[in-house]
Amino acid sequence: MMVTGSKLTKEGWAQVDAMVLRWMQLRINLTDDYENIITPKQQETENGPLASRLRCFCQTLVDYVSAGHFEIYNELINEAKQFNDGSINKGLDLCRSIEASTDQALAFNDRYENSDNLTHRLDDLPRDMVELGRVLNQRFDLEDKLIAAVHDSHRSLVA
Repeated sequence: MMVTGSKLTKEGWAQVDAMVLRWMQLRINLTDDYENIITPKQQETENGPLASRLRCFCQTLVDYVSAGHFEIYNELINEAKQFNDGSINKGLDLCRSIEASTDQALAFNDRYENSDNLTHRLDDLPRDMVELGRVLNQRFDLEDKLIAAVHDSHRSLVA
């Protein structure tokens, strides 16, 4: 979905901004789903089985990672190209740094999305959740730097 077009306008920048904001809401949903597995807010019987919460988390994880990889990063890089102010190099470097976390998130999803054999993996789940949490925190930091370098840095130019 290319919203920036060939000439960056205030409206095009605003569309990318709105896309980024929706994506940040998805990040909040992802962290909420993560917390709901690590520390359920209600008793297991009221909050649903772990397998259901894990499936929900995996779906949100894949949605978040996919939105970044297939939509957001492309729009941000296109924006940087259009401003032609050197921000593209930093943006591309940050995108490359994020790639490893995508592979790790998808591997987690592959392991836990189908919870038919979850009982065999329950011993590994706490360790895997902590490791994924570490990876996601690093990813969030890199994504925040990407947004700052190639989008927020242009805010004053389109205001």
